[in-house]
Formats: sequence, structure tokens, C-alpha cells
Amino acid sequence: MDVNQQLETFINTERKIFNSLNTKIDWDSERWDVEDWLFHRGKDKYLVFNAALRISGKIPNSLNLPKKGQLPHPYIDFVKALVVYFRRTKGIGYMALRNCVIECRRLYIILYNRKERSPAQLTRWHFEETILLLKAIGYKNLFDAATCLKTIADLIDLKKFTPSPIDFNHGIKSGNRYYHYDSIKSTDINERTGNDKLPSFEALKAYAVCTNNPIDDNEEILLRTIDLLIAMGLRGNEVTFIPYDCWTEEPLMDKKGKKVRDLHGNLLVNVGIRYYAEKQFQPRIHWLANQDIPLAKRAVNRLKVLTAEAREVLLWQEANPCKIWKYDKQELISDVQMKTFLGFNRIIYLQGYLRRHGVTPVKTDKSYFEYRSEKSRDVFYSKIYRAGDVEDFLLSIKPDSINLKSEDGHIVLKTSEILPLRFQGSFRFKRKANTFKVFVESIPLQKINGALGSIPGAESIFERRNLTEADGSKIKMTSHQPRHWRNTLYELAGMSNVQQALAMGRQNLTQNKSYQHTTTKEKTKLHQDFLGFDSVKDKVTFLRDGVRNKSILGEITETYHHLKAKHGLETADTFLNTHGLAIHLTPFGGCTHDFSQSPCKKHLQCWNGCGHLHRTNAPGETERIKEQLRSSESILKKMKSDSTKPYGQDVWVKDLEMKIKNLKKALKLNPSSTPIQLFPDGKEITKPISKRRNSSV
Repeated sequence: MDVNQQLETFINTERKIFNSLNTKIDWDSERWDVEDWLFHRGKDKYLVFNAALRISGKIPNSLNLPKKGQLPHPYIDFVKALVVYFRRTKGIGYMALRNCVIECRRLYIILYNRKERSPAQLTRWHFEETILLLKAIGYKNLFDAATCLKTIADLIDLKKFTPSPIDFNHGIKSGNRYYHYDSIKSTDINERTGNDKLPSFEALKAYAVCTNNPIDDNEEILLRTIDLLIAMGLRGNEVTFIPYDCWTEEPLMDKKGKKVRDLHGNLLVNVGIRYYAEKQFQPRIHWLANQDIPLAKRAVNRLKVLTAEAREVLLWQEANPCKIWKYDKQELISDVQMKTFLGFNRIIYLQGYLRRHGVTPVKTDKSYFEYRSEKSRDVFYSKIYRAGDVEDFLLSIKPDSINLKSEDGHIVLKTSEILPLRFQGSFRFKRKANTFKVFVESIPLQKINGALGSIPGAESIFERRNLTEADGSKIKMTSHQPRHWRNTLYELAGMSNVQQALAMGRQNLTQNKSYQHTTTKEKTKLHQDFLGFDSVKDKVTFLRDGVRNKSILGEITETYHHLKAKHGLETADTFLNTHGLAIHLTPFGGCTHDFSQSPCKKHLQCWNGCGHLHRTNAPGETERIKEQLRSSESILKKMKSDSTKPYGQDVWVKDLEMKIKNLKKALKLNPSSTPIQLFPDGKEITKPISKRRNSSV
């Protein structure tokens, strides 16, 4: 089978699979509306297969851009088949597929200049020329584009669509620190990795000033939405689609299934906020820490109040999909009345706006007029319009309702059910006019980033109050920085990777590392604590405290807390004093398992005749052995006096008797500067090198 047949078979197969899906998309269409096929957020929901591509930079003189029109056959069918194949085999989402189509359109620019139209004519040169084009126009996401082109080239090689393999590779390095490697020698232990992804201290202080002093209701809507972003640490698009009935409280239950109350008899509850995860699209609850509840509660309650008017308008429009307002089509309405809905300061501006869009008045009303200016004193009279004419125009420019849909096309969340809403134009803080109170939208992520100062040209909440960084520069935050900041706090607080992933709504534990921006010193603090003790007694005290407060995990910790609950603190501490010294100590922390021996055949009971146990002349060693002997004798006495004779008691008695015998033997030895082996006949767990048959890791 030649390359053209291979290509034709691939296209026909993917086309057949695509047509079997319920996408409501015509394969031959130049623009695919993926609303009923791919999960997406926002207004952008199209895959465009047009040859013309907007390029912002200056292209080389040797290249000509294709004219407007769909990509030629068979190239357009190849691109469409590529989209279907990547979707069903790799499961990638809308944005990744959209980027893939864009790279194919860029690749076609090179084909077009050589008067080629088949993917079978592609060579490594075409891909390299596309990279050179992107470099020439100063494309900022060069690494991402090159990686996408490599994926396309690899598929072409896999399916053998070209006579010779393309074998395309690029040497472009990412500007993202995630792909960089720094040796430990070249790393400053006090340098925080990924510091550019965290908000500065000044930025957080400045935001506290802003959020507690909103300028007006419109800005407060924006601030309360950002409050939720900070309190929850979610992705930006997840916060903009938080449902109206998001607040949830569940009573705290004990192990017996009973509700827990505090000392005053009040029920203790877990507080959370419902949201929809951007990845995997699953309804979830983000459970709030106690310190986050006041901030989140204020945000939710205020957003419900501030968006009440907009929600009422939207609910009426959803119930009347072909209407904008309650006016009848034939009813007459003056421009003075319309100023309330369309937010124009003066009727002269409103009249000009309607005239430019082809809406003509029915008659003039001379009972109301305005002067052009104080100097000219020219008079402009009020105009009367037919409500239907204005409504038809408004319907033609009405933004699409952004209903949140699942991948099967089911509407999960209507626009009116979203908590953060706004009237169109309400965030134009420099120009407060033209707030269209007939159009209601969810809050775009771009508006949040603009308010935080990360979009050039947009006035931020900090600039509005003349707040700057410590060096006087502009404060710039992104909507994703609070997520990195919160995850870093979780890491510094000692939360496990599983706990961090659950708190951040993350399914892949390996992604935690990208959000943990700790210094080398902070990462190794626990290790340094273990190595920084002045004596063995300090280490033992540290380990016992860790067992008591559950910062050290394992069987000894579980047994200690079980005894404490069943038999009281005295019995539990006696157990800990007896067995607490058997915890294996490594530079990496206290652990109830000896991982270096994997596992320890003595089960960490060194006094049961372990050949590795030595007496030394370390200060306090004799006193600790005497204390261990007293504890063991006390426990043995209690066990022998127990009339219930529990199952397995004889085994524990025998073990304690052996331990007491060995402890007494240790006390009789008088160690010098040279350590003395306590049990020369004891079995060695780790053999010395001279006795090994072969090496081991």
C-alpha cells in the first residue's frame, strides 16, 4: 500500500468514526462548532480549518500568506482526521486540539509557498521552516508550538504517510522552570524554587487593602470572586463557574456515627464549597479550613446580594429566549427610558449608537431635550423608538449563554445558576458608562487577571489605589498564583501528598511537586532536626513526642494511642518507655520500620539478642538501660498478676523475661572507649563485606 492509500484509509476510518458520534457537526464544514462534542469553557468553541491565519508579527519577505478560504483537499481532511484520532486515542481536550489545528494551519503556509497541498509531501524541511517562521514573528510560546509539531510529525511517521520518515526533532528549550535542572551544588539553600509563580508579600498586603475597601458594587463583585480564588486555591475557570447553591455544611461525626458537639453543646460541622473541576469535569466539594471560612462565607453571601438584579434579568430571559425585556414589540419607548438599560450618560450618545446600527426612531419628543454643550447650546430632542426594532438589534448582538455542559452534551449548569455574574460592561472602571443591563454574563478569567495586574493596558485594583511593590514597580498577580501559594503552604505545614492532592482537587499526585515552591533548607529541615540533636536522649525525646502527637506514623504510634484510649495514659506511656527506644533512627526521620534492612527480622526489638547491638560509653546510656529494665519488670509483674490470662500472654511473658535477662547482662558490662558487642552469638542481620558472597544494594 503506497503513502496515498495509507493516507486515504486513515482519513476514511476517522471520518467514519466521527460520523458515528452524536456531534451535530458536518464533516465538510469549514468551522466545527464543538459545543455538543468537546467539553469547553467560555465563548471559544470552534475548530477552524481556514487557510488564512492571523499573524501578529512581521513575516519574512520570502513568504506569502494563503488567501481566505478553507484548507485544500486532501490536507483539510487530514487535519480533521488528526483531530478525531488524537481525541479518541489520547483523550486530549478542546484547547489542545485547537492548538493542533493552528499548528497544522501554520504548516500549510510552508506548503502553500511551494504550491503543495498533500500531507504526503511533507518533509522535515517543512517543519523546520515553520519553526523559523515562528521565530521570525517573535512567537512567545515557541516551545509549545514546536512540541505540538513534533507530535504531528511522529504520527505521520507512525502511520507512514510520507515516502521517507520525517524524523523531526527540535532543540528549543522551554522557558518554564519545570523543564530545567539545577544541580544541588549550584542551588542556594535559601532560594525558593518557582518564586515567580508565587504572589509577593507586598501583593498580598495590597490585596487585603483592596478587598476590604471596594470602590463600588461592580468592583466588589470582582473582589469577592477573587476572594474565593484565594480561599479555595482553585483554578481560575473553576471559580468563575461556582454554582449559586455552592455552600454546604455537614455535621462532624464520631466513629460511632454520632454528631460531635463542642463544650457549649453546639454542633461541629465541616464547611465546604461545591464546584466543578476543570479537569475530568467532576462535581466536587472543597472543604474549607477554619481560617478560610470567614473569607469564603463573606464572598458567597455578598455575591448573592450583588448579583441579585443581574440574576433576575437572566432568569426572565432564559424563560423567554426570544426576548430581551418585558416591552411588547409594538410598544413605543423613548431614549430617556432606554438610558436605564443601556447605560448611556446622554441621549445624544444613545441616539448616535442606535443610528450607527440601523435603528431609526418613530418620532421626535420635544418634551425633553439636551444641549450639545454649554458653549454651542445646540438642542437635541428626545426620540421615540419602537421597542421591537431595538429588541431585534439587541438580540443580534446578545452574547451566547455559557451553559456548562458535560462531554455527553448534558447541561449541568445554566448561566443563571452561576454564582459570580455581572452586567456586560460593568467592569469598565475608567469609563462607567455603557453598562448594558440587558446582557448578563459570567465573569471572564481575563477580567480577573486584568484586575490583578497581569494584563497590559488594563487598570488593576492596585493601580486604582496607587499600591505598588516594595521597589515601586507595578504589582502583577495572575489567577493561578494563589493556587501555587496555597499548595506551598500545605507543603510547609507538613501535609502529605495525598492530602495536598485532595485539597487542591488534583487527581495526579505527581503534579504536587510543580506547586511546592519550598527552599532546599525548608525541604531538609526535618532531616536537619534529626541530625542536630546534642545527645541520644534528645533524639529519643523527639521520637516519643512524635509518637504522642502522631507526627511519626507506624505500628508503635497506633498501639500507643490504642492503649491510651483503652487503658489510660499511664499504661500507654509505660509501653512507649519500653518500646520507644526501638524506633529505628535514620537521617531521614524517625520510623517504626527499618527500611535499610527491609524488613528487620528482629522486628526492631534489639534487646532480643540482636548481633548488631553494642554498649558504648555514651553519656546517659547506663541510666536508659536501667530505666528500660524497670519498665520491663513492671510490665512483667502486671502481666503475671492478670487473672484473665488473655490469649498470647505466655508469648509476651517469655519475650519480656528474655529482654530483662539481656538488659541485666548489658548492665554488668563496663564499656570503655571501644564499643562492646552485647550478643556475640546473636544473628547478624547485615553481614560484613568479608562474609558476603556477592554485593547487594
